[in-house]
Amino acid sequence: MSNENTRDALITIANNNNGDALGFLEALSPIHSDWHVPPTTYGFLLFHHRVVRYFKAIVNPQVNPPVDAFTDAEFEAMGIIPYGGGPDNISSLNSLQALSADIQGWHNGAHARIQVATGVPMMNAAENIFFRVFWQLHFYIDDRFKVALEQYEAEVHAGAFLNVSAIAAHIEVSHHSLVPTI
Repeated sequence: MSNENTRDALITIANNNNGDALGFLEALSPIHSDWHVPPTTYGFLLFHHRVVRYFKAIVNPQVNPPVDAFTDAEFEAMGIIPYGGGPDNISSLNSLQALSADIQGWHNGAHARIQVATGVPMMNAAENIFFRVFWQLHFYIDDRFKVALEQYEAEVHAGAFLNVSAIAAHIEVSHHSLVPTI
C-alpha cells in the first residue's frame, strides 16, 4: 500500500470511529500489521505520529487512567536503556531520516524487552496495539519526534506551521519520495 493509501486509510478509520475506542483499535489492527510487511512505504516516525495522534483523540479520553508516555525510570526498571541517540539538531529532511532509522532500531529492541518484562505480546503487530505498554512506548517516541519536528521547523521553515502535526503533514504531501524513510 502506498504512503498516501495508508494515510488515507488511517484518516478514514479515525473519522469513522470518532468516539468508538474499540472500533478504532479493531480497524487499526490490520493496517498496523500490514505496515510491518516490507516494503515499507510510510516511514516509521510519520506513521506512528499519525497513529498516536488519533489514539490520543479517540481512545485515550476513554481510558482510565489515561495512557502517558513511559518515563526513563520505567524503561530502566525493565532493563531498557532510554533512547538517547539520533542527531543532536534536526536541521534538514536528511537528519529526520537519520533520526527515524536510529529510533526505529532502538524501538525494535524496546518492543522485545517490554514483552519479556510484561508478558504483553509486543512482537505481534496485529495484537500489540490493544495494550497500554505499546502506547506508552509510542507516546515516548512521538514526544522525541515532536521535538525533532520543532527543530526542523526552526531551521528550515521558522514560524511557518500551526503545530507539529502540520509539519508532519507538510512532509507527507510535499516530500513524497522521503515519506518512506521518515
